[in-house]
Amino acid sequence: MNKSFPIISILAAITLFAIAYGALAVQAQSAGEAAPNTATYQAVLGKPLTDQNVADFIASNHCSKVGPIQACKTAGLALWIGQDQKVETVYLYPNKTGDFRAYNGKLPFGLSADDTMASVELKFGQDIEVHAPQAGRLPGLPEEGKNPDHFHYWAIYRRFGVTIVYNSPSASDKSATIYAVLVNK
Repeated sequence: MNKSFPIISILAAITLFAIAYGALAVQAQSAGEAAPNTATYQAVLGKPLTDQNVADFIASNHCSKVGPIQACKTAGLALWIGQDQKVETVYLYPNKTGDFRAYNGKLPFGLSADDTMASVELKFGQDIEVHAPQAGRLPGLPEEGKNPDHFHYWAIYRRFGVTIVYNSPSASDKSATIYAVLVNK
């Protein structure tokens, strides 16, 4: 395991939260501009910045580069660009947060902007007995959880390639709602 990964993750979290809360200077969108491109994040995930679809997506959504991140505030998402200059992670903001509008595309795995930690765990869970669905469901607990900024709990679901960032620092706050959904390639 790369020992610099936790440091990079923390730096990424700090950068994204600084962007979301307006700590960095932003270019104001002129009143007459068209609405952002609503292309799905799947079209750019895993592709290099040199790919025409990625370049078009960044241009049409008025994304701004902040370190390794392309902040697409009018589209409600951010792109994490890896060292290989490919889109490694897409941060989806299902609700308006800071300078980011709410992402209006479809969230992965049937998630919705109103989901709580309890409902996410239910959606990611599995039937206790496959042949007896009335027996109930096991909660879909994350493989790992962390709290890198002391404000948000990050539930990491490696098996799904997704991390759910909640608006609470506690892993036991089952009423916490989704702050962001991180989709990895």
